[in-house]
Amino acid sequence: MYRNKKDERSEIEEKDNVAEQLRELISVYGFNEITLSRYLELSLDQVECFAEGNMDILPDEPLYRFQLFNKIGFLYLCAKDDKDLKLSAFLEVLISYHGLSKAAIAKMAGVKITDIESVLNHSSEEVAENAKYKIAVTSMALRFFLKDCEPEL
Repeated sequence: MYRNKKDERSEIEEKDNVAEQLRELISVYGFNEITLSRYLELSLDQVECFAEGNMDILPDEPLYRFQLFNKIGFLYLCAKDDKDLKLSAFLEVLISYHGLSKAAIAKMAGVKITDIESVLNHSSEEVAENAKYKIAVTSMALRFFLKDCEPEL
């Protein structure tokens, strides 16, 4: 398959970026390497080599690499993403995919429906921190228990 230099350059930059993300998860955030090994389905040695930028330890299968890079990106974004935006996304899945109503989530969280609506409308600065906490805990628990109903990434 023919690839031009621009394609090769962007692929290299992407790989370096993923290695940097993995390295930052370990060095800056203190993410447990054994957990990373299990999650990424790599040996501890492979995790360390990958974090140092050594891509030769990975199979050369595009789908495998895509899934591996996504897994690292998902973990990395947990630290970098806007927390309110992420909460809104979790609520969206519960409402749109699982068919839960705003009222049901609000009752389960012990908050007002308007709090749920504010988070969904990206106006979460209007929501008290305590209410956001309750919404987040309830949303995460519901997503955890309903995850088997969701398609694999």
